[in-house]
Amino acid sequence: MTQKIVVSADEWKNPANRNKYAGELEAGNLLFFPQVPFAFPAEDIAFLLQQKQGSSSARKNIAYKPVTDRITNHETKDPGAAEQMHQVLRRFSRKAIDFLSLLLAPYAAHWKLDYASFRPFQEKGRDLRLRARNDLLHVDAFPTRPMHGSRILRFFVNINPDEPRRWMTTHGLGELAKQFGGRDVPFPDNVLPSWLKNLRRLLKLPVRSPYDTFMLELHNFLKENAQFQQTCPKDHWEFPPGSCWAVFTDQVSHAALSGQYALEQTLIVPRTALLKPELSPVSVLERLSGKTMVDAAELVK
Repeated sequence: MTQKIVVSADEWKNPANRNKYAGELEAGNLLFFPQVPFAFPAEDIAFLLQQKQGSSSARKNIAYKPVTDRITNHETKDPGAAEQMHQVLRRFSRKAIDFLSLLLAPYAAHWKLDYASFRPFQEKGRDLRLRARNDLLHVDAFPTRPMHGSRILRFFVNINPDEPRRWMTTHGLGELAKQFGGRDVPFPDNVLPSWLKNLRRLLKLPVRSPYDTFMLELHNFLKENAQFQQTCPKDHWEFPPGSCWAVFTDQVSHAALSGQYALEQTLIVPRTALLKPELSPVSVLERLSGKTMVDAAELVK
C-alpha cells in the first residue's frame, strides 16, 4: 500500500537526496510537501479562484500545453481573461517543471513535458460518465495518447484557501495485476502489425502497445467493478490548502473524493530513465504475462 513521504524544504534542496525521492516514487509512494516549494504569486491564485467554467461534463480541466504554449478548454468570451489564464498556467507550469527538475534530477534530461491543468470543479458529486469519474479507484491510462511503457508522473497543488483535497488509495498496480490480470483483464497477445498501425494512423486512431491496451482495460475494469470499489482495502489522505504532492498515477491506484481548485503538472518518464526499471508497471506486467508488452518500433517516435 502507498505511503506518504513528507518532504521538507531543507531535505529536497540537499543534492545528496537527488535519487532519494525518485526511489520513493518508483516504490509506489507519494511525496507530500506541506507548502508550495516555489514562489507562486498570490494574484495568480486569486485570479484562478475567480474563474467559472460551464457545467459541461465533457470538459474536466483547463489545460496548458507547454510544448506548444497553448491553452485549451477555457470557457470564456473575455479575451483579457483568456490571455491572463494563459499567462498564469504558463508560469505555474514552468515553475513546477523547474522545481521537479531539481527534486527528480535523474529524470529531468529524459522526460517529456505533458499538460499542466487547472481543475476548477468540485470533485464530490460530479455528474460524469462512469469511466470519467475521478472519485472511483483507478490507475491512470490515456485513451488517446499511448505511453508504450513510459510512466505518468503527476504533481498537484491544492490552491483552495479553505478546503483540503481528499484522496483514497488501495493496492498498487503490481498487486492489482496479480489479482485481475489474465482473467478479468486479459494480457494482449501481440504488438500490432505494421499494416494495422498504419491504418489506425490513417484513421487518426491511437496506436496502442499491449501495455497501453492492458492499462486502459484495467482502468475501465476497476471503475466498473462495484465489488472492488466497495471491498478493497483503502487508505484515506487529506491534502490541506497550500500543500502539494507528487505520485506515479499509473502505479498508485487512487481516487479524488472531494476538493475544488487544484493545479497539476504531468511529466512522461521513459522506463530507461528510472532508477529501478524492474519496478515499473510495464516490467511488472511483462513478468506476470510472460509477454512483450511494448512495441519497440514505437519507442523512438
